[in-house]
Amino acid sequence: MATLLSAQTLKTKHYQTDQQVKYLQIEAEVDMILQKLNTLKQQKQLLEGISAKSPESALKDTK
Repeated sequence: MATLLSAQTLKTKHYQTDQQVKYLQIEAEVDMILQKLNTLKQQKQLLEGISAKSPESALKDTK
């Protein structure tokens, strides 16, 4: 009975370790996606700022 219990304990520890590794991988992926999203937002703001200051946009506003 002792061997069965220790085998179950090892399986549980392996399962917990595996779940922790999966969680850390997903967490890293989410962080990477958030970084990309923030970069895209910054680029969008920069492009909107450039287009607002361009002469072509000034001409469009007068029409």
